[in-house]
Amino acid sequence: MRHFVYFTMSAALLLLSGCAQESGPTQVSGQVVDQVTGQPVAGTTVQVEQAGRGGGFAAVGPSYATDGQGRFSFRFEAESEPTYIVRASSELGHFTDRTRAPDVKAGRKNEQVRVPVLAPAWVRIQLVDEPPKSRVSMYVSGYEGDGDRINFPGDTTFIRYGLAHLTKNIYWVISDYTSSPTVVTEFRKQIDAAALDTVTVRIVF
Repeated sequence: MRHFVYFTMSAALLLLSGCAQESGPTQVSGQVVDQVTGQPVAGTTVQVEQAGRGGGFAAVGPSYATDGQGRFSFRFEAESEPTYIVRASSELGHFTDRTRAPDVKAGRKNEQVRVPVLAPAWVRIQLVDEPPKSRVSMYVSGYEGDGDRINFPGDTTFIRYGLAHLTKNIYWVISDYTSSPTVVTEFRKQIDAAALDTVTVRIVF
């Protein structure tokens, strides 16, 4: 009976020790890839983040630059309690959605970690006043942000940030005050931009 109790307690301790989160030097190596295409993404930096007790995540230590193939390798000191993730970003606008960020096991070697990023793209809105109208306002939306409201725009061009590989609809509403009552017309155009590409939407009014 004593042998059985000893065996049971030993098994329980082994199980608990296996479930416990480790701490100490933690190695992380892998590659940053496009979330949609799976291709390597160069020119990015990776950052370890840890979960806070009150919710949210905070950066841990410095960020690390990737090489020409999006590869990275670094070490950091991990604690036993927090959950750690790795995210990537770039000055061009790549970023890792936190819900897709890979976990890091503290106190261990984390190899072949794939960090997905969403790639940026841009929308060039080209307004063409043809023939010239003096009393027109316009609202354009469908890209990232709240959209743009323009009064008496004339010939105007502006560029807005978007996300690549995602089919979107660019909407615009034109209010023409030259007649009474005001004439309001709505339009849309579907776009799908490649990574780092710029798509032009030409709006003639």
